[in-house]
Amino acid sequence: MACISTAAMTDEEVLRRVQVLGDAIAEEQRRNKVAIALRQPLRDWHIHVQLLEEVARLLVNEITGRPAFVGWMSLYMRNCLLCSMQSRRAPIALAAVSVVKTLLQHGASRAAVAIVCSWFLPCLLRLAASSSVATAVSAAAMRTLLSVAQKCMLTLESVNSLLSDCGASSATVRRCAVVVLRSYLEAATGTSVQLSVKAYTEALHRVISERMHDADAEVRYSARRCFWALHILEPTSTAALFRALPVVLQRRLAGERRDAMQELKAVEPSPVSPVPSPTAPTPGCSAHQAPRISACAHASRTVTLKDDLQSAAASRARALAVRVTSPRKAHRQLLRSAKEAAVAQEWDGALPAPYLRTREADTGTASSAPALPYAASPHSGSGMSFLTSMESTDWSVRRAAVLQGQRLCENGSLTNEDAARLLAGLLARVQDIHFRVVEGAQNCLRTLMTRVPTAPSHEFHSLLPSLVGALLRNMSHARPVVCAGARRLLSCIVCTYVPPQEVLKAVLRAADDVGGAVAVAQRCAELLHYVMLVHPSLFAGVSAMCIAVRGILAHLRALECRPHKATHNAGVRAAQRSWLTALGAALLACPESFRQVAEQLAPSEQEEVRVALRESFGLTDKDWKGQLSSAFAVDNRPLRCLFAEELKTSTMPERRGTGSGESIASADGRIVKDGVVSGMRPLSNRALQNASQQLYEFLSVSESCLASSWTAQALAEDAVARAAPGPIPVLPPQLAQPSNADGCDGSSVVHAAALWCASPSAERSGDPVADFLRQRPKCRDSEERLRALLALAAALCASGTAAAEKSTDVYRLHCAPEGVERLLVHWERELCGLEVEMHHRVRWAMLAALDALLQWPAARSAVARQLARVLSICRSGLDDPFVEVQVQAAACIDTFMSTSQLPADLILGAVTGCLMRWSQGPMSDSATPGWLTLMQMISRIVEEAQPTLAGGKDANVLGSGVPPGRSGCRRAHILNAPVLHRVVAALNRCLGHCHASVRLCAVLVLVAIRRALGDAVTLPFLAPLSAAHLRLVDMYLGKVVEGCA
Repeated sequence: MACISTAAMTDEEVLRRVQVLGDAIAEEQRRNKVAIALRQPLRDWHIHVQLLEEVARLLVNEITGRPAFVGWMSLYMRNCLLCSMQSRRAPIALAAVSVVKTLLQHGASRAAVAIVCSWFLPCLLRLAASSSVATAVSAAAMRTLLSVAQKCMLTLESVNSLLSDCGASSATVRRCAVVVLRSYLEAATGTSVQLSVKAYTEALHRVISERMHDADAEVRYSARRCFWALHILEPTSTAALFRALPVVLQRRLAGERRDAMQELKAVEPSPVSPVPSPTAPTPGCSAHQAPRISACAHASRTVTLKDDLQSAAASRARALAVRVTSPRKAHRQLLRSAKEAAVAQEWDGALPAPYLRTREADTGTASSAPALPYAASPHSGSGMSFLTSMESTDWSVRRAAVLQGQRLCENGSLTNEDAARLLAGLLARVQDIHFRVVEGAQNCLRTLMTRVPTAPSHEFHSLLPSLVGALLRNMSHARPVVCAGARRLLSCIVCTYVPPQEVLKAVLRAADDVGGAVAVAQRCAELLHYVMLVHPSLFAGVSAMCIAVRGILAHLRALECRPHKATHNAGVRAAQRSWLTALGAALLACPESFRQVAEQLAPSEQEEVRVALRESFGLTDKDWKGQLSSAFAVDNRPLRCLFAEELKTSTMPERRGTGSGESIASADGRIVKDGVVSGMRPLSNRALQNASQQLYEFLSVSESCLASSWTAQALAEDAVARAAPGPIPVLPPQLAQPSNADGCDGSSVVHAAALWCASPSAERSGDPVADFLRQRPKCRDSEERLRALLALAAALCASGTAAAEKSTDVYRLHCAPEGVERLLVHWERELCGLEVEMHHRVRWAMLAALDALLQWPAARSAVARQLARVLSICRSGLDDPFVEVQVQAAACIDTFMSTSQLPADLILGAVTGCLMRWSQGPMSDSATPGWLTLMQMISRIVEEAQPTLAGGKDANVLGSGVPPGRSGCRRAHILNAPVLHRVVAALNRCLGHCHASVRLCAVLVLVAIRRALGDAVTLPFLAPLSAAHLRLVDMYLGKVVEGCA
C-alpha cells in the first residue's frame, strides 16, 4: 500500500484510517481462527504483515500528537496488536513489535506514547523471555523493552507490572525484568517530564532486596546495579535499605561500588580523611605513639563494618602487645582508642550522596571515590561513634557501648537527632542474646525516657509497637532481673506516654505479632489489664473500647482454634484466663461504653462476649444471678491485675535501696500499691453496683431472646410431631455411645434427627449452628466431636423438615450468617488437615452435617457466599482414603446440585475458582478423584441449564430453557459470557496437565459444553485453545456423536 501523508488530514479522517486498519487486522485474525477450527487452509500471512507495516507508516506521520490518539489506539489497535505479537508466525510478530518501536521513535506526545507502550509491556517481556518463540522475535522484543526503559516511557502501571515480573517463577522472566528495571533506573534523571521515583520507592526497595537473594546469579548482579542506580536518585531512601541488608550483602555492594559508579558516570566528593598521617605525628604526640596511630588509622576502615569491630580491636592489641586482664579494662581501652582515633566514619546508615550525574563527566573522576560506602555524615558528632560498637559480635563490647550511651543520657548532651538514633539502636539491644546487654539496654532506655524528655516523639511513636513487643518477651526471660526491668519499663511507658490510645494499639499490635508464644500472649493480656487500670477514662470513649473488645475476642478465638491437645495445655488455659480477665476489666473500666460496644457486635459475637464474661467473673452455674453480689463485693475486689502485683514486688526492693535510681512506677507520681495505681482511686461501691447492674442486664438479654426462640421452635416441632403418622423412633445405642466399629451410614442422622425432635425444647436453642460453635471447643476427643456433629445434623434436619412442611421463615430469623461462615471455615481447615488430624468417623459426620446444612433453607444465603469453601470441603471428602467418607461427600455434591436454586453462573464461577487455585497451587501436579469430579460438575451444570442465545437486551447473556424432567418450571440458570470465558480458561490450563486423566476429563467437558451450546455459541469461546487442542476436541466430539448414533 502507498504511504499517505496525514499532515493535511483532519482528526475524523485519521480516525477513519486507524479504524479501517484495525478492522482489517482483526478480520484477518478472525478468519484464521475460523479456518483453524474448520480445518481449512489458512489465509496468506503476507496480507497481515502488510497491514501492520501500513500501521507503522501511519505512526511515522506524527499522529501521536492528535488529542484523541490514545482512545483511537485503545479502540481499534490494542487487541489486534497484542494478538499479532503472540502469533506463531515470526514475520507477523516482528511486524507487530516494529509498530511499537516505530511509535517510540516518532512519537510526538510523550504521555500518549507512555500510555500506549504500557499496554504491550507484559507481552513484550514474555516474548523476550520465552524459549518457544523465534530468536529474532525474542531479540526484537528485548530491544524494544530496553528502548522503552532508556527513554523512560513508563507509567505507574508499567512500573508495577515490571516489578511484579521481577518476582516471576521463571528465572528467564526475572532476568529480563530486572535488566529492564536496571536500564530504566540508570536512564532516569528525576526531571519533571518523567515519572517520579518517589511514587514507588517502597516497592523498589522490596523488589531489589528480594532479588539480591535470587537463585540466579545474573538476577543478583542486576539487582545490585539497580541499587546503585537508585542510590543516585534517592540517596536517603537507599541508606535505609542498606541498613536493613545483611552484612555479607553490604560488603558485596561496597566492593562493587567503584565499578558501578564508573558505569553510571557519577561524580562523588572525595572524603577528607579524619585520621592524621602516620609519618607526621601530631603536636603533643610522641614518636613512640606513631605506630599506635597508624594501627588506629588502619582499623578505622574496618570499624565502620558492623561485625568487624572485634577484629579491629584484636589487630590493635597485637600491634601494641597489650594483654587485657579484665572486661572493664577492655571497655575503657576500646572507647579511649575510638576517641583518640577520632573515628568519624561512624555507622549511621548514611551513604554518600553523589553530585548530579553528567554524561560528559570524565570517568577518571569517579575512580577517586572510596571503595567503602560508609562516608561520615557531616552533621554527626564524634560522640556517637559508640553506636557502631552496639553491633559488635562481642557481648562485652556491646554492653560497653550501651553504658556509654547511658552516660551521655545522664549528662544531657544528646540532641534530638542523637536521641532518635540511640533509641533505634537500643531497640535491637533489648532483644540481645546476652542478659547483661539486655539489662544495660533497659537501664539506658529508662534513663533516656526520664532524662531526655526532648526526644523526638515521632521516632518513639514509630518504634513503640516493636519496643512493647520486645519488652513483653523480656518478661518471659529466664533471668529475674531482666523480667523486673522490662516490667518497670513497660509501666513507665503506660503511665507517661501520651496519647494513651497509642499505647493500647501498641499492646494489641504486639499481641498480634507474638505468633505461637503462649507465654507472651498471656503477658500481653496482663499488660492490657494494667492499661485499663491506669487509664480508665480512655475507655469511656467508644472507639478505644471497641478496639479493646474486638482485640480480646480475636485472641480468644485464636486460642480456641489451636489443636485440641494444645488447647488443654496449662499455658493455653492460663493465657485464656488472662484474656478473659482483661475483658472483665474492660467492663469495670466503663460499663456503659462496654455495653454500647457489645450491642453493636454480631449476634454470635455477643454470645461469645456473654460466655466470656460469665467465665471471667466465675458465673458458671445456672443460678449466676445470685452470685453477682458476692462477685462484686467491695471487700473481695474482682479481677486481680497480675502485672500490677508483680510490678509492686519488683519495685519494693528498689525503693528500699539507697541507689540513685528512682522508681519507674512513680515516674508520673503514681506508686503501685495493692495491685493498683495509687494515683487512681479503687472502684467505689457505687461503681461496682453499676457494673453489676450492666452485667446483669447484658446477660439477661440472651436468656430472654433464647426463651422467645424456644417458644417459636416448640410450636413448629409440635406441628411436625402431630403430622407424624406413627411413633417417633429412638436413637440406637450405638449412636448414643459410639463404638469402635467403623460403620457409618446415613440412617444415623435420621435417627439423631428423630431424637432431637423428641427431646425437650428447653435443652435447645433457636440457632443450632451457634449451639455447635459454642460446644465445639469443649469437645475433648473424637467421640464427643462425633456426638456434637450428629446432634448438629439432627437439628438441621428437623429444622429443614419443619420449614418445608409449615412453609414458614421461623428458622431463617434465628440463623446468623456469620455463624454459618465460621462453621464452614472450621470444617475446611479440619478436612484439609490444616488444624488437626481427625478420625474418619468424625470426617464422615462432618460431611453428614454439611449435607443437612445444604438442605437448610435458612443457610442458603450464607452457603451462596461461601460456595467455593463448600466445594473445597466436598473435594477433600472425595479424596479421603475411607469409602464411607467418599460416599458421603458424593451425596453432598448430589444434594447441592439437586436442592440448591443458585444461579448457574455463580456455581460455575465457584468451580472455576477452585480449579484455577488448584492449577496454580503447590498440588497442581496431583490428579485425584475430587478434582476430576469438580471438572465433571461443569458439564453437568451446563447440560442441566441447556442455555440458548437470549435475544434483545444483552447478547452476552445466555438464557435457560426448561430442564428435562421439570416441565413447566424455569430454573434460575443464566450463563454469562465472562463466566464461560473463565471456564474455558480453566479447562485450557487442565489440557496442559501432566496427568492423562486430567487432560482427558478436560477434553470430555469441552465436548459436553460444545454439544450443549452448539458450535455457533461455543467456537468464539474456544479461541484461546491451540490448534492441536481444537482438533482433539473435534475428534472426541465425533466419537461421542457416533456413540450416540
